[in-house]
Amino acid sequence: MAINIPPDNDLIAPTQLPPRAKAIEIVLSTDSWETLDVDAFVCPVNSECVYSRFPASRIKELSGLPLDELLRPHTPLAVGAAFVTEGGRMKARYLIHVPNTLSPGDQVQVEDIARATAAVIVACEIKGFQSVAVPLMGAFETGIPAEEAARAIHSEFRSHRGEKPSRVLLVARNPDEIDVFEMAIEGLG
Repeated sequence: MAINIPPDNDLIAPTQLPPRAKAIEIVLSTDSWETLDVDAFVCPVNSECVYSRFPASRIKELSGLPLDELLRPHTPLAVGAAFVTEGGRMKARYLIHVPNTLSPGDQVQVEDIARATAAVIVACEIKGFQSVAVPLMGAFETGIPAEEAARAIHSEFRSHRGEKPSRVLLVARNPDEIDVFEMAIEGLG
């Protein structure tokens, strides 16, 4: 059986892929959380939206909002979902609440951090948020190693090709968090 190979000028050009969006600007910030001028600040929480553990407890305190009461009617939130509220006293205009565990004190997995970060990206796209501040999540008490959490967060944002957010602030509060975020940004660790 013969295979008919058309001459080069008869070949059909491959479908053009849409142009890639401009890469997201990812920067490290050590500024106080309440002073960050961003569209949204990420608040990692559990599915029950109990704000008893860091960093959720700190964000609740800084916002001055009764977050437990605001979100309770919408619980449980699935890991990989997001809920947006106003930012309260914080300079961030909104808070994006993303569960990364089912219950307070549950073990966090790398996949949960990736799913929570993906939910942040979807929330930014839907709400039109250009800038978002993201604290280290999932690396406290019953969490995963900080290096893995930082790498999961950075990887999700780096691989995103949408229009929003265009600027991500990875917020670090101490030298250890600065180191793990720097290693994630540089592709080390």
